[in-house]
Amino acid sequence: IMTRPRTASERFVAGLPDTLREQLLPVFSQLIEIVALEQNYALSHQDSAVFSSRNAVQTGPEGDGRTAYCIGPATTEAAMEKGWAAQQVGQDADSLVSALKKIAPKGRLLHLSVAHTRGDIASRLSDAGLNIDRIVTYDQTLHSLSQQAQNVILTAPRVLVPLFSPRTAAQFVLSTPGFASVHVIALSPAVAHNLGSKPVSGLTIAARPDAQAMGAALQEALARN
Repeated sequence: IMTRPRTASERFVAGLPDTLREQLLPVFSQLIEIVALEQNYALSHQDSAVFSSRNAVQTGPEGDGRTAYCIGPATTEAAMEKGWAAQQVGQDADSLVSALKKIAPKGRLLHLSVAHTRGDIASRLSDAGLNIDRIVTYDQTLHSLSQQAQNVILTAPRVLVPLFSPRTAAQFVLSTPGFASVHVIALSPAVAHNLGSKPVSGLTIAARPDAQAMGAALQEALARN
């Protein structure tokens, strides 16, 4: 069951190896919908962006050659495609904050992010003496699992559920009709933490918080069948 927004879910499935994809029957049921927010960014050419998600890039302004510091390869690639001079400086919030403290950019930084963010990136960098503001580029609307997804969970002997964010994990726990058949593939320990003590049939945590590692974790979970 793919719980990300449809475009992101389809992109993930399409990026899996053919031999893995042929063993899966994806059911698409987004639990979070991305809602872009209108903002007056008023960027100068000396400003730099901090992106902690691909969605922030896609709902944010054009780069026009400005510098962007990004988490993960997917976000970095998306920023490049939108005209930012993007560089990956971490795999998660902690490594990004650590890297930017060392780089110590001189101009203004803008952390362009979702309304419900984790990691306190802007406040931690501000405490370290960097000139940074946070601008919310998008919000997330929560959805319940579709009837099809619920039926699969109740009737299939084993259901693989990749979860890519702590908020999605929490929403999955609230909307799933059961856990006995569910094997969760979690992007990170923080995602797995939001499952609480629910009695899932299995849990695999990706080695790194990126799509490639999630694909490897999905393969590992499937092999346990």
